[in-house]
Amino acid sequence: MNDKMKNDIIAKSRMKIAISNLETEELKKPKRNLAKLVATFILTIGTTAGLVYAGSAVYEKIWKEPTSYQITQGITEEEKAQCISEQEAEKIGNEYLKKVGFSDETIQNIVLEKDWKEQENNWYMNSQKASFVIDGKTGNIKSATIPTRSYTIPENYGITRQEAKKVAYELLEKYKPENSQGTYELLSLKGNGNSEADSYIWYAEFYKKYDDLINPAEKVFIGWIPTINSLYCLDIDNYAYENNEQVISKEEAMEIAKNKEKVINPDGQIKTIQAEIKIEQMNESVFLREKYGEEYESGKWNKEKVGENVYKIKDDAVFYKTEERVRKVWRVVIEYDKSQTDNSLRYYAYYVDATTGEIIGGEIGSLLTYEDNIKSDVHNMV
Repeated sequence: MNDKMKNDIIAKSRMKIAISNLETEELKKPKRNLAKLVATFILTIGTTAGLVYAGSAVYEKIWKEPTSYQITQGITEEEKAQCISEQEAEKIGNEYLKKVGFSDETIQNIVLEKDWKEQENNWYMNSQKASFVIDGKTGNIKSATIPTRSYTIPENYGITRQEAKKVAYELLEKYKPENSQGTYELLSLKGNGNSEADSYIWYAEFYKKYDDLINPAEKVFIGWIPTINSLYCLDIDNYAYENNEQVISKEEAMEIAKNKEKVINPDGQIKTIQAEIKIEQMNESVFLREKYGEEYESGKWNKEKVGENVYKIKDDAVFYKTEERVRKVWRVVIEYDKSQTDNSLRYYAYYVDATTGEIIGGEIGSLLTYEDNIKSDVHNMV
């Protein structure tokens, strides 16, 4: 029996005992409202047992305190055992070479290394003409880079944005994650030149769409050489959206954010507050803001000054990370009244889980979302 089953049994047993005690007490005090007492008890015991009582339903709490780690370069034997073998990774690389049109190429160099910041283990490999990064655990392609020198760029490479858009969707079907279901929306389309005719590389940025919402954690970024339509670069983020239910109201979400703000920034003066439903990935931002305050907000957390306006990561720096969960949230943006406070921030966005009401992350930034910023880019030809 696992720990979760044990905890569920204990919680249910406690509930039965407490309700029994309440019923006994009701015999002594008939005027008290038993239903109200039981509901209050469920809410209290649910909170301590990892549950959230919302309306008439009980939801499991999802937020857990971020785990800490220090940047390390080495990979332990235990970590290696959790990764696909070098032979498996090399096979994936060779198959991908054929997919991008280099059937006469083979992987020449391959090494398992740790991403310094995310501390994820990846297989890095290259042939004479291309290089790939493969997720060490899943074997999924995370990125590809193929320099223009690997191709003969045609002299008349200029195409229109309409042609570029058509090709972008064709390449998406070829290079998106295998077994990917649902619809991707093209949010950004750019050429690398000053005009369509001058662009010998085009870039398209796609995001998975769920009804009217975009998931920023399911992205396919493609760069290609026009006319020959050969892959120049590829980056894939593939963190699935949990499609959780919307239970919390806009007003409740704003109140939750304001209450948290009083704890983190009691002297701050709120100028405006607004909220909208979005899909966001859980992160450690609010945790760090609460723990490290102005040091985090100013961007100096975990850094030491080594020159005039020059900083480096501390040797003993400790970082934090959360589970990689993607949820429907209320993105509650607080704008501070700068005339009434010394706070270095102008805006902060809280991610209030739309189901549980927990704060599961946030971001230092502006009123605009990533989607707004992409669409407002003057170079975006979509």
